Amino acid sequence: MKKKSVIGFTIAGALLLGGAATTSLANDDSTTSTAAATVKSFFGKGFGHKGFYGGNSETLIEKAKDLGISTSGKDAQTLMGEIREATLKNEAKELGIKTDGKDAATLVEEVQLANLTEKAKDLGISTDGKDSAALHDAIRLANLKIKAKELGVSTDNKDAQTLMEDIRTANLNKKAKELGVSTEGKDLQTLQQEVHTAYINQQAKKYGITVDGKDIRELAQEVQSAKVKADAKELKITIDGKTIREIAQEVQEKKVLNLAKELGISTEDKDTRDLIDEIREKDADKLDELFEDGFGRNGLSGMGHGGGFGNGSGFGHGGGFGTEGGFGDKGRMGQKGGFGGEGGRHQNGGGRGF
Repeated sequence: MKKKSVIGFTIAGALLLGGAATTSLANDDSTTSTAAATVKSFFGKGFGHKGFYGGNSETLIEKAKDLGISTSGKDAQTLMGEIREATLKNEAKELGIKTDGKDAATLVEEVQLANLTEKAKDLGISTDGKDSAALHDAIRLANLKIKAKELGVSTDNKDAQTLMEDIRTANLNKKAKELGVSTEGKDLQTLQQEVHTAYINQQAKKYGITVDGKDIRELAQEVQSAKVKADAKELKITIDGKTIREIAQEVQEKKVLNLAKELGISTEDKDTRDLIDEIREKDADKLDELFEDGFGRNGLSGMGHGGGFGNGSGFGHGGGFGTEGGFGDKGRMGQKGGFGGEGGRHQNGGGRGF
């Protein structure tokens, strides 16, 4: 199978950073609405500033040089614009798409369709006569059915929204059982809150954190910090003078690097996102396991807001199985993902994972 770059998944909205879309799927209905919207997500917040480059000018310059772009006399904004354009054209060429005389909107649209078509074929979905929107919906439904079957959820005569709700409920009930939380007579919201609280308390105990008198959000932040530091220690990453966010980013990069080596993937001249993409191609399940949080969802630390311990998912504010976490509206299959910015596997703001 042809190697897909991260850009391809970004534009297509089919599989975004962090692994296969079969684990965490979003209720996004606008991924392929218009070329203009796609271009905005690709060329706007989705790439660069505090996202892909983390505000690091050296990394920006290095990336530009890798693409054969002259950096002399150019500020960050100019370089990012040229990198975006070059990366898009490279992606198009990899997919056999001619770039001559085409503007960004046209290229984005064609790349999106090509990536969705390839993904659809991988899933055994007929692509005849289907545009990007139709392919996106078909892929989303197919992935939901795969996940539903894994959880023993019936898929007969169910649309994507119904399947998503059933999957969310099944996952929540499964986690409640694991944590010893009774599900009897509780609505989904109540059960979600109790499961979330039980899990945070469980993790607090694991890391030797006292829970008395603490708000769940405060406790979640302490758990977050303890987990990141524990991972850093295990990976022999120094934490001196670093913020939790910075440590989490290093932890993620080291984990990805180690997994790539384990799978026999060359790491030379590749950044973390390149490696994530190749790992996903070779063994998506391994990538899922690497970043799976306690709720069976994935959150890439430092790669996005809303994943892992981020706000709106995992341990963050409004976490648990809410609309922005796990199977929520901004999950792995969301529209606005890729290079930082808005969405991603669990991204919304770039660089705000744990």
